[in-house]
Amino acid sequence: MSGTPLILQPLSCPDARFGSRWVGRRLQFALAARLAKRVSYHFYDGNPLPEPGTCQPCLVTVELHPEQHRSDACWAWETEWPDGAPLPERLTYLIEIEHADGSRHRILDPWARECWGGERWEQPLAFVQTANGDLQIRVRPHGFRFEGMRRLATVRPEPESRHRPAKPKLPLEQSIVYETHLRGLTRHASSPVLPTERGTYRGLISVLPQLRKLGVTVIELLPVFEFDECENPQKHPETDQPLVNYWGYSPLLFFAPKTSYAADPRNATAEFQEMVDAVHEAGLEVWLDVVFNHTAELDEEGPSDHFKALDLESWYLHDSDGKLVNHSGCGNTLRSDHALVRRLLRESLEYWAKVMGVDGFRFDLAPILNRDSAGNLRDTPDFFRKLQDDPALAGIKLIAEPWDAGGGYQLGQASQAEWAEWNDRFRDTIRRAVRGDKGQMAGLADALSGSPEVFGRSTQRRCLSVNFLSAHDGLTLHDLVAYSEKHNHANGEDNRDGHTPDFSRNCGIEGATEDTVVLELRQRKLRLFHALLHLAQGTPMLVAGDEFGRTQHGNNNAYC
Repeated sequence: MSGTPLILQPLSCPDARFGSRWVGRRLQFALAARLAKRVSYHFYDGNPLPEPGTCQPCLVTVELHPEQHRSDACWAWETEWPDGAPLPERLTYLIEIEHADGSRHRILDPWARECWGGERWEQPLAFVQTANGDLQIRVRPHGFRFEGMRRLATVRPEPESRHRPAKPKLPLEQSIVYETHLRGLTRHASSPVLPTERGTYRGLISVLPQLRKLGVTVIELLPVFEFDECENPQKHPETDQPLVNYWGYSPLLFFAPKTSYAADPRNATAEFQEMVDAVHEAGLEVWLDVVFNHTAELDEEGPSDHFKALDLESWYLHDSDGKLVNHSGCGNTLRSDHALVRRLLRESLEYWAKVMGVDGFRFDLAPILNRDSAGNLRDTPDFFRKLQDDPALAGIKLIAEPWDAGGGYQLGQASQAEWAEWNDRFRDTIRRAVRGDKGQMAGLADALSGSPEVFGRSTQRRCLSVNFLSAHDGLTLHDLVAYSEKHNHANGEDNRDGHTPDFSRNCGIEGATEDTVVLELRQRKLRLFHALLHLAQGTPMLVAGDEFGRTQHGNNNAYC
């Protein structure tokens, strides 16, 4: 298709879904842009992988007209594909909006279900539109200051429906959660996975026999929504090499799976679905760690991918001085009580549950969803209840991380709406008891009983306590008994980052040692940790690698 002009006649389509989609031979688009005076769509061939140093010609530009294509805050249109003409396999597009003040902004469609530009891990690209509409593809520096766009939206025809295995629908009280990073799970050279599939959705399929043998029932994946791993501006203090955003808690899009996690990056959606199907056939569930508290647009100095240009006031919380509120610790905070934000969140969850096949969602910094338009915490979990009672999410597990970076701590709040919650009270009590702190017996008894004062005394209620001793955020289980202090120097922040205290103790020597007495004590404590975790009332969760003593060498914030 490259270089072949298109003729697209924009027709009125008031019932179009936000984003883009094919409906038969009709291609539909819709965008929430109440502040826009003009809107245009620029289309490109999305079949080839983007190569730096090349230029993609603009296939067609579609100018929308307010009197025909705008209804209130929504711009919507469609075009009919001629009979007999083959549908384009992949169309890539950017949206240009103009505000009343004359400012123009090129944006990524925030409802896009696939994207173009992140196909290769740690290859930072920028897309710069020329005066004639063509697209220059450049390598950009690491960090969040750059010219151009870092992703473009992609739309393709709907695939033929196929049979998919039924979801296991495991009761929460029978669940054992295994938290893991999809890329990290199979990326290492020692992995039994094919080299071309290491660190991918397909790679996870290859290790399902080992996970079943381990006895876990749930695979909880760190963020897989499309993110930009190259936005981290930090460098390694010793090598001066750029650091990355490895974890992915910085979503660019809320419907698109991470493209570079696919063995074939042109088919990330299909590969993700195949992975979920294989997990279900193995009798296990897939939960996703989802970030609906902030976006990759970061603070005032961060990039403008979509929401900042579309409607900064509607999408983000602001303080009395008009500055972005930072309850997320990442520069901005989504305005979760706004109807548009709630629509995005709900439609995203429904898409991942129904179309992608996911069984549950763990909400990062969940109290942000319980804040009003002024940023104040509500006393009742009303929005949590709405999601719990949503028919589209029936049977889906919902799990809250009950704290945020703005001082919001609400352990026990989400469980009032029948959500499960990460129980940090369990974590800290068990850590202190195993460390040998005095006065822990009453707390230990409460933790092993499922924290009944928080979650209730019935078995069904106590399973809402997700018990964990380590997670992606913090020291690994091994490092809890090998380090008394955090060692985050490689993060490039002078060891200032990371949660404290960890309630860890090194058993006599800091870090690696060959001292047999110290090693034996560490092994005994690790066995005790595992025993307490799995014997306690509640739903146990372990992080990948804790079953064999994985170390991060004392780093308790290994996000990069």
